[in-house]
Amino acid sequence: MLKRTLSAIALCSLLSLPVAGWALDGADSWRNLTPKEKENVQRNYQRWQNLPPKDKERLREDWNRWQNLPQDRRDKLRRRYDDLQKPPREDRKNPRAQQDGNRSRRSDGERGE
Repeated sequence: MLKRTLSAIALCSLLSLPVAGWALDGADSWRNLTPKEKENVQRNYQRWQNLPPKDKERLREDWNRWQNLPQDRRDKLRRRYDDLQKPPREDRKNPRAQQDGNRSRRSDGERGE
């Protein structure tokens, strides 16, 4: 009986080791954040707490949908999002101005005159 109890305790503790390690890893990642990142996490958490329940549910559904996408599709969407976040380059703002600028740089020989 004692042997069976000890083996059950040993098995349970062995199975709980990964969970304990995962919990400790979370604490380490929080400690490694900069003060600005911690402030951002806390602000987002407060925003989450203040959301109505139906909005929380919609965000959970969106997150689950994102998690279930294939990795290549997620990467493609992430790149598109990152491209939208970048400020437009000067040459893309006004393509007409770039064409006019190229015309003025040509020599008379290139124009065929």
